[in-house]
Amino acid sequence: MNQIKLLGVSMLLALSLGACGDAADDIAKLSKEACACKDKACGDAVNKKLDAAIEKLSSEADLKKAAGPLGEAGMCLGKLGL
Repeated sequence: MNQIKLLGVSMLLALSLGACGDAADDIAKLSKEACACKDKACGDAVNKKLDAAIEKLSSEADLKKAAGPLGEAGMCLGKLGL
């Protein structure tokens, strides 16, 4: 659950910074990658990529598009103890 809260805060911060790019599609791909991880090292690596992609969210539409995949990634990473 803490991972999901962290992702939510990161998403809001990214929007306030006004970063550019279509990161929502990248986040959807990274969510699948996160759920395929079998160990903490993999999860840590994907989590770093997710953080970078979150910083690129630039609009409310991107945030809405990324919300589902971010929640899914958070659940999968949570199972790895992240």
